[in-house]
Amino acid sequence: MNEDDVLDVSDVTSLINYLLGTKSLPDITKADINGDFEVNVSDVTVLINLILGGE
Repeated sequence: MNEDDVLDVSDVTSLINYLLGTKSLPDITKADINGDFEVNVSDVTVLINLILGGE
């Protein structure tokens, strides 16, 4: 999400801020993590699971 090539909690923060309307994202297509063609809280959940080593 934040374009630093590291998947971590700052990406979660960037995505949440985007959803709250307080931040834009450089490439919105990367925010659709679950591939449902929508960017929403489900993508946040998948992102957190990826960071924690789940699926």
